[in-house]
Parts: sequence; structure tokens; C-alpha cells
Amino acid sequence: MRLTLKMAASIIVSLLFFCCCLTSTDARVTCNAHAVVGGTFVVPLNHELKILENLRWKHNKTKIFDRRPDKKIVVGKQDDIDGNGSLILTDLTRSSEGFYLPQGYDAYGVSLLNEKPLYLCILDPVPKPDLKMECALPNVKFTCIPGPTPYDTVQWFQNDNPLPREKKSTVLRVASEITQDLFKCKVSNQASSMSSESVKQNCMDSSTSIFPDELFGQDFTTMVIILASLGGLALLLIIILFVCCIRAIKEKQKQEKEEEELRLGWTNSEGAHQQHHCGQTGAQKHCSKQRRERRSPRSQAQDGPRRATQDSRAVDAHKHGPPRPKPRRTAVPLQTM
Repeated sequence: MRLTLKMAASIIVSLLFFCCCLTSTDARVTCNAHAVVGGTFVVPLNHELKILENLRWKHNKTKIFDRRPDKKIVVGKQDDIDGNGSLILTDLTRSSEGFYLPQGYDAYGVSLLNEKPLYLCILDPVPKPDLKMECALPNVKFTCIPGPTPYDTVQWFQNDNPLPREKKSTVLRVASEITQDLFKCKVSNQASSMSSESVKQNCMDSSTSIFPDELFGQDFTTMVIILASLGGLALLLIIILFVCCIRAIKEKQKQEKEEEELRLGWTNSEGAHQQHHCGQTGAQKHCSKQRRERRSPRSQAQDGPRRATQDSRAVDAHKHGPPRPKPRRTAVPLQTM
């Protein structure tokens, strides 16, 4: 039983040691070259091939190309190498990563090459970054926004001139000093690089501007013109309404004044007529009574019906003259029987 436990423990220790060795070996692998997924890469052959020489290419331990001295291709195809014998890799994938080693033999099988294997690393290509501009007057901030693919470096360009001191994802500049300058950023990894579109700041266009570019989702200048036109139209309508009200008030006042003048004229003419009538008929008592009634508006309101009756009688007297005296009737004494 103890022997079995010792053997199991030794096996476990051996496996752990083997795994550690593999891990340390992988950690020591360094990339001699880099390529992107879907891209093309040429593994160079630093040897001048001669007639009757055999050429082989291996990927890790797998033979991927073999051409015999009689130029007969046993493994692979002619398009896999160029005229110098360099290996052409196309449509790369993650499985294309690994060691690549050329081998050359003469007609007698003697090795002619003493090259070291090349380890090729395959990376995802970096996408085109976005460049965001933000106004923070008096400054303007440019921010480079890369894609999800890991990148190694960020480079900045001002008018296509590199800015070696700028290595972060943001750049801050004084807006008044770069009114016409173009900025762009470039992100890179060891296999690819992409640049953003060039952007010019619009926080200041040769002069200080505190107004936004848009208002209610439309161009600021257009919206200002529209709002100013509507405001002018509203002001014009208010002025027209005010003038109409003033004219209506004046017309009403004028009409009331004319009615008052007409009433006063009629009252004066009636008074003159009554004075003339009083002078002719000698009805002084009646005329004085009418004058008292005209001077007392309250008495006019109270004795309206009585005054109307008296006025009608005065008018009848004026038309038909003074009343004629009626003859007296003498009473006839009754005779007694």
C-alpha cells in the first residue's frame, strides 16, 4: 500500500515538473516577426538556391513544402514560394502562428542551410480609431478612441507633422492658437496600424464665439433668423392691435362729444323758444317753474311724469293759443208748486 502511494506521489511530482518546464519554455518564446489575421507574410530564405538542390519548409514539426532537385513538388504548390525560395504565407489565421524553418540539401543529401527557426506571431489588426473634439474654452481637447483590439502605441499628428511628446490618448491645446490646424491620431500594434480622420476644431473660427452650432436641432443662424422673423411679426401685430384700440377709443370719445354737443344745442334752442313764448304770452309763472325744473336734475328725475304733462300742456297752449273763456251759466231757480 505504501509503495503504491509513493509511486502515485512520484508520478504527480513528475507531471507538475513537466508542466512547469512547458510553461517556462513557452514563456521564453519571443516573436521574431508579426503578422495580422487575414494578412500575408513572407518568411525570407537567406540562401541562393542552385540547380539540383532540395528545398523544404517546416511549420513547427510539419512539412508544408518540399521540392526535389528535379523541381518536382512533393508537398505544397509552386505559389507557396517566390523566385528566391522564400515562403509566402497568405490568408493567415491563428493557427499560422509558430516556428518556420527552411531546409536545403544537395543531390547527396548533405544539408546546406544552417538557419535558425523564425517564430511568427499572429495578431488581430487594429481598427480605425475615432477622434473626438471637445470645447473647453479657452482650450480644446482632442481624444483618440481606439477600437476593442489591443494596441501598443498612440501617435499624434498636427497638420501631418508628428508630435513626439504626445503619447497619451488625449491632447489639449489653446483654441485661439490652432484655429486652422488639423489633428489626427494613429494607433498601432506590432503587426498593424490605423489612423483616424483629420479633425479641425470649431470652438473658435478666427474669432471668439460663445454661441452653439445648433439650436433646437437646426443650424443656429437659421433658427435665429426664423425666431427673429416670428418675433418681428408678433411685435407688428401687437402694434396694429394697439393702434386699432386707440382709434376705437378716440372714435368713441368723439361720438360722445358730438352727442353731448347735439344735446346741449337742442337744450339751448328749446330754452330760447320757451323764453320767447313766455315773453309773448306773459306766462311768467309757468316759465319760471320750467327754469327751476331745468336747474334741478334731481327734481327732474322725481317729477318726470308731472313735467311731461305740463310740457305737453304748454305746447298745446302754444299751438292753439290761450284758452277761451266760457260763458257763465246762471242757475234757474226752481219754482215750487
